Amino acid sequence: MFGKSLFTGNLVEMTSLNPEKDMDALSSWTADQEFVKEFLEGPFKTFAAFELKKVMTEKIKKADERNSAYYFGLRSVGKPDLIGLLTFGWLWGPQQCGRLFLFFEDNDAFSQYGAEALQLGLRYAFMELSLHRLWTELSEHNPQKIMLFEKAGFLREVQRKEALFFDGKYFDQLDYAILKPEWKKLQEEVLHEK
Repeated sequence: MFGKSLFTGNLVEMTSLNPEKDMDALSSWTADQEFVKEFLEGPFKTFAAFELKKVMTEKIKKADERNSAYYFGLRSVGKPDLIGLLTFGWLWGPQQCGRLFLFFEDNDAFSQYGAEALQLGLRYAFMELSLHRLWTELSEHNPQKIMLFEKAGFLREVQRKEALFFDGKYFDQLDYAILKPEWKKLQEEVLHEK
């Protein structure tokens, strides 16, 4: 992956999120409880495109003013349609740490693009944002996502019993993190295997 564009992989690219054009896609994703909980950080409800435009414009404005978050749309290389989101939030400069949120429109997109999108996100976090520690919150109700993050080198740090409520059931919340030296070591191992 070194030497390639910071934002573009073989299959997926990280792009700016456009509050004018992307809100129809995001609006349809608000029917997903995980998306609303993680990305919109509020009570579960669906949002119309015009509501999301207002929310996202404000979120992006605040993030820019405070340098506290970065929002990226995920798209198939060369195609305009939004297939996912990758967000860096809770950025804390003095501690060089932040949180990663990764979401795809459906399981097919997750299966096809998830690993590469996560690798692009890790590279951006550690090489461009100069973070030392990157963490994420996962739910035990999504073992496919847990496997993706574990395969990328994230280690489980915390398990909060029945802290998340999805589809009428409680699930454990799992906090995972990866450090820059751990990520670099994994990159070196991949290069040596080639």
